[in-house]
Amino acid sequence: MKNDNLHPAWLRTVIQISFVVFSILLGLEFRTFVLSLGNITIKSVVLRPPAVEAYLPISSLMSLTYLVKTGIANRIHPAGLVIFSTSLILAILVRRGFCSWVCPIGTASQWAYRIGARLFGQNTTMPNWLDIIFRSLKYLLLGFFLYSILRMPAEALQQFIYGPYNRIADVKMYLFFRNISITSLVVITVFGLLSVIFKNFFCRYLCPYGAMLGLLSIFSPVAIRRNEHKCISCGRCTLACPNQIPVDKKKIVRSVECTACFNCVEACNSDEAIGMYLPGKKTKISALAYGVIIVGAFLFFAQAAQAFGYWQSETSGAMYKALYNRISEINHP
Repeated sequence: MKNDNLHPAWLRTVIQISFVVFSILLGLEFRTFVLSLGNITIKSVVLRPPAVEAYLPISSLMSLTYLVKTGIANRIHPAGLVIFSTSLILAILVRRGFCSWVCPIGTASQWAYRIGARLFGQNTTMPNWLDIIFRSLKYLLLGFFLYSILRMPAEALQQFIYGPYNRIADVKMYLFFRNISITSLVVITVFGLLSVIFKNFFCRYLCPYGAMLGLLSIFSPVAIRRNEHKCISCGRCTLACPNQIPVDKKKIVRSVECTACFNCVEACNSDEAIGMYLPGKKTKISALAYGVIIVGAFLFFAQAAQAFGYWQSETSGAMYKALYNRISEINHP
């Protein structure tokens, strides 16, 4: 029998809410920093929270590419590089749990489709041929970014990374949402409504970050494994999967769409029929262990980076203030 106190849904919900609350508090702290940049009565600025760089994945990808090509870990957005690299490492080791356990957008998408299921009785499923076409969009977006960035010479990467546009990219991101246009608001609203109708619409069809993590998860040694001898073929695992994976038809779930949410494990009536295992089915990874690994990895690498002095940006408050005052001139890289 299962231990009701350690149900995957209960545990994952706690972790998801924790990251959402953390993101909200982070946003409020960053808002205070930005307001201090525009305050002409004081010369100093409020301390900037480095973790906001987690929302600059393209900048972090460029920094990682620059690191690989030159061996230099730049200090423009160091926290972003640490967080981005941690998510890539986790995808290779334990699949793309970042999407279903950590990412606030993934959490919002989950809440949206659950609201849709309550409102309409169930979520709509696209025809298989249309689903395949739409899913290719996130890989096309990923391909565009990878092609554009990986082919850049080190000198061009350096010029962008150390340039004014990248230095103040976090502030520009904040200003984009603070002064959001009607067009942008309509697009976000449409994505939100589509996520109510279709499960994980943005994550499944348009997120290049998730596409990258999914491709890296192919190399992960862990996977959801089904014991055919214990399985009663009830199909509950497939119905519970938010990513439309036919779990009840597979011995090992290797799909790049698997986000290690453990929904299929929770839906199963027996722990022995399905679970997250290392190769050989001898070492089982419980939802509790998986959650500890995900959260522990981000805490560990963040603390290690701080301990080694690679967390705070080298862009000083004075430089941020100067760039903020001429931000209208920095609309393009």
